[in-house]
Amino acid sequence: DLERPSVRINVRLHRNVAQFRAGAAARGIALSPSHTPIQPVPVGDSAAALAAAQELEDTGFYVPAIRPPSVPANGARLRVSLSAAHAEADIEHLLDALAAALRTKSH
Repeated sequence: DLERPSVRINVRLHRNVAQFRAGAAARGIALSPSHTPIQPVPVGDSAAALAAAQELEDTGFYVPAIRPPSVPANGARLRVSLSAAHAEADIEHLLDALAAALRTKSH
């Protein structure tokens, strides 16, 4: 049955998106509306988005900052890309690092 592996992957991907969104809410991380594997994290200021992206990279996560002109002025955000290959623990570690990076940029 060729369809079964792809169905399992799709279910896992949707579960990962739900886990990320629930974990972000529990940590007070604001997210833009999205039920896709691309999860935008609004930051606002371009410099703050770049600093958060660098802090995440320093801890082993590639979460690029998206800045004007790709988004409106003061609309900078971080772009989290989830996949079915991410384990629950990976997502929890990312959420912890993301919360820390966003706390750092707000001080």
